[in-house]
Amino acid sequence: MNRPRVVCHILSSLDGRIDGDFFMLPETMELSRRYAQIRKEYNCDAILNGATTCVEIFADGYIESLPKCDERFDCADEIAQIDLTKYAVCVDTKGTLLWNSNTATRGGEEYHIVQILTEDISDAYIAHLRENGISYLFAGKDALDIPLMLQKLYEKLNIRTLMLSGGGAINWSFLQAGCIDELSLIVAPVTDGLTDAATTFDRSPFMSDGIPVSFTLKEAKRINNNGVWLKYTPNK
Repeated sequence: MNRPRVVCHILSSLDGRIDGDFFMLPETMELSRRYAQIRKEYNCDAILNGATTCVEIFADGYIESLPKCDERFDCADEIAQIDLTKYAVCVDTKGTLLWNSNTATRGGEEYHIVQILTEDISDAYIAHLRENGISYLFAGKDALDIPLMLQKLYEKLNIRTLMLSGGGAINWSFLQAGCIDELSLIVAPVTDGLTDAATTFDRSPFMSDGIPVSFTLKEAKRINNNGVWLKYTPNK
């Protein structure tokens, strides 16, 4: 397998939501701390998120506008020389994320930022990444090629284990590509009934029709009194 082992690690409500006001409840806040601890225990080489999640935890916001760029760039991968062993991989093929630094800290760990692009990205956005020393890899012409991305992360950055932690659309894309090896799902004993919040797996309206996926339960644990930690393997 010429790609990293991928663990999808998610904290959700009873109704499968991964975002909402229920995160402010004491029960969820306690499990959030346990969720972060388990993330460290997996000790993955990289953590990967979609653009919506990255803007919340790594990026400096969204780009509103870019200066005109007359330079033309080849679709060649660029790896910054940063003395860090952990990577934050940000899938943002449309070039929406704003960066002021090529490293970021989460949970006391410092990460080397790597952005994933497709070849239809604008030269102006590549110039923004180069100006801020951001590493970037191309994976696909006009749509994300997940197997190619994982192969490049494996071969170019020596990433052997990768943690996927949302949002729901990127989780679903990995699942449909057959590129999730384990689902680590922590379920909080809460719900808020929202119908428009992100879920563990979301099929984007821009994606082609997907197929249902079944899982095999490998382990179940009760944690923090009323929460559960479920480990599943997708059936391929």
